[in-house]
Amino acid sequence: MKNFSLTLAAAALAAVLVGCSSPKHEPAELVSFTPAINVSEVWSVSMPNADGFLVPGLFDESVWVAGGKELVRLDARTGNKEWTASFDSPVVGGVGTDGYNTAVGLENGELVVLNAEGKEDWKSKLTSELAGPPVITNGLVIVRTKDMRVSAFEASSGEQQWTFQRNQPALTVRVPISMTARDNFLFVGQPNGNVVILDVNNGRPVFEFPVAQAKGITEVERLIDVVGAPVLNADMLCAAAYQGAVTCINSTNGQMMWTQNVDAIAGPAVDEDNVYVVDVTGVVRAYYRESGELRWENKTMTYRGLSAPVIMPGTVAVGDNEGYVHLLSPRTGEEIARTRLSGPIVTKAQSFSAGAIFQTSKGDVAYLATR
Repeated sequence: MKNFSLTLAAAALAAVLVGCSSPKHEPAELVSFTPAINVSEVWSVSMPNADGFLVPGLFDESVWVAGGKELVRLDARTGNKEWTASFDSPVVGGVGTDGYNTAVGLENGELVVLNAEGKEDWKSKLTSELAGPPVITNGLVIVRTKDMRVSAFEASSGEQQWTFQRNQPALTVRVPISMTARDNFLFVGQPNGNVVILDVNNGRPVFEFPVAQAKGITEVERLIDVVGAPVLNADMLCAAAYQGAVTCINSTNGQMMWTQNVDAIAGPAVDEDNVYVVDVTGVVRAYYRESGELRWENKTMTYRGLSAPVIMPGTVAVGDNEGYVHLLSPRTGEEIARTRLSGPIVTKAQSFSAGAIFQTSKGDVAYLATR
C-alpha cells in the first residue's frame, strides 16, 4: 500500500487514515520576520480538552464553546461567561447555534439541543457520533454522523423530519468536515469528491457538482474526500478535496468558474480577492478569486500541521500543531504577524469583528484581533 503523510494538527490525529502508515516529517523551523501588523489576545478562557474537532459556535455577539462535558456561552467581545451547561458524556461534535437553539453531539451518540438560557430542550439518540458541528437553519437542527447520514430534526420538538445517506467507502480521511446552509439549501461535501446540495425542507438532492475526480488504482490512491466545509461568498461556491482539487462554481447557475489541482487537507477560505487553501504538506496557496490563477504560495510552514485558513481584517491566518497562529499577507503570502496559544489548533477559527476566535485541542479558546 502506498505510503503517504496526512499530518494535521494534533498527536491524537497521528493515524489520520485507518489502515495506512504515515512516514514522519520534521516540521519546518519558524522563520524570522519583522511584524507588519499587531495581533493581540482580547480575551481567553480555559475549557477541558476539546476532542472530536470541536469548533466554537458564533452568532451575533455571543460565542458558544464546548470542552469535556461542558458547554459555555460567552460574550464574544469580552469573554464574560453568560451560562454553563453540563452533560453526562463528553462533547465530541459541535457547536451549532442560531442564537436561540444550540446543538452538540455527545460521545455516547446523543444529540442534545439547548434553549437560549442553556436548558435542555430535547435529545435524540443518533446512529453514530457526529462528524462535524450541527447546522441550525429554517427551524431545523441538521446533523451529519460518521456513517455519512445527514438527518434533520425539528428544532422545537426534536421530531425527525428527513434523512439523506450515500454509501460510505471503505476508506475515508479523518479530518474536520462541516456542512454549510444558505436560504433553503444545505451544501454537503461527499467522500466521492462531490458536493451535493440538498433542499433543507425535505432533504432531497437538487444539484451536485464534482470538486475532484478519483485517479489511480488502489483505494488509497482513489481517495478524494471533500474536506472542511463548502464556502459560499457572494455568488461563488468553493470546496476542496483531499488528493483532488479546489473548485469554484457560480452558485446562481451551477456553472464551473475554475478548478486547480491541490492535495487539500482543509476547506478553503474566500475573501473579495482570493481563494485560500492548505495542502497536506502545509503549503498555503492563494488563487485569484475570478480567474483561479495562482497568486502566491507559502512553503515556510511545511509539516507544521496547519489548520484551515481563516479571514481576519487585513490578513489570512492559519494555526499549527504547536499552537502558533501565523498571519499572512493576502497580497504576497508573506508572514506578517505571529502569536501563540496553549495547544494544537486543529479546527478552523471563526471570523469575528476585528479578528477571529480560535479553539485549541486542549480546550482553550481565545479571541485574537489585529490592528
